[in-house]
Order: sequence, then C-alpha cells, then structure tokens
Amino acid sequence: ISTAARRINAIITNLLDVNAIDSGQRHLTLQSPDLGNIAARVILQNSVKAETKNIRIQFQPPAGPVNVTVDESAAEQVLDNIISNAVKYSPLGRTITIRIAQQRQHARVEVADEGPGLSPNDQAKLFGKFCRLSPKPTADEPSTGLGLWIVKQLTESMRGTIRCESELGRGSTFIVEWPTAPAASAGASAA
Repeated sequence: ISTAARRINAIITNLLDVNAIDSGQRHLTLQSPDLGNIAARVILQNSVKAETKNIRIQFQPPAGPVNVTVDESAAEQVLDNIISNAVKYSPLGRTITIRIAQQRQHARVEVADEGPGLSPNDQAKLFGKFCRLSPKPTADEPSTGLGLWIVKQLTESMRGTIRCESELGRGSTFIVEWPTAPAASAGASAA
C-alpha cells in the first residue's frame, strides 16, 4: 500500500507540474541563493534512499558561496530530480559524484553516476514529455516519464541549460548551468 501510494503521489505531482508549466501558471521568483546550500539540502533529502541501496554520495562543494539567479524552490526541484534519478538508476554499492563550480558568468552542477548509461537513441529522447527510457530503476522505484521534461522546462525558464553526457555501460553525467548573481545582489542575499 505504501509503495502504491508513493507511486500515485509521484504521478499526481508530476501531472500538476506539467499542467502548471503548460498553462503558464508556474510563476518563478528569481533570487540569488547559494547553490552549494541548495545542493546540500537535496543531497540530505536523498541520503536515506541512497543508504538503503549502499550508494555513496560524494559531494565536492565549491570553496565558497556560489550565488545564482534562480527561483530557489524550482532550482531545488531540478537538483532533486537529477540526484534522485542518479540514486534510482544506480546499481547497489556504487558512487554518485556531485560537483559545483563557478565559471565566469554561470555556475555549473554536475551529477555523475555509475549506472547503466544511455544509448544514443535514449539520449535523443531524454528530455521528452512522457518519455520512458531503456534503463529501469534498480529497486522498483516509481517513474512517470515526466521528471526530466519538467527539469528542462524549469531550468530553461531560469535562463539555464541542462544536458547529459553518457555512454552505454559507463554511467551518465547530468550538467546544469545557471547564471551567477551579480556581486551586489549576491552580497545582499547573504546578509
């Protein structure tokens, strides 16, 4: 009953997100939060599931704050989907590596797993709506085929980009980039 309820909840939540995005009712408030703090929260939220699969999450945070121009809730949803997918599709006993780096005018998050990787055919349809790919969750976790479409829409609505580098049998790395916050704005949000 508990597993069925989680699956139904995931489906309903994703359908509500799709409806809000499609109808233009998802309103974002751009702020300048620290990307490292957002990632740390999401990693903590996914740590229990990772531990049940004996998966190690290795976080390589930046040396200092990396403030980005995003809606904090939407950015958290993006990272949660990518990190939870890495846990969901990784075999037991593997490692997921999460890196954050600040570059000139953008910040980059990389989530690399040691999962099955993606074929060129799967990569071509990766961010499609209602798209199911060849790899299957390794512990019967629910999958609606909507998560990565939602992630792409949210990322792009915050002037960001998302892509995946993958090789079949060698894991996948999801890369999200968002604009960094102007220095004055970042300093104000940290105060």
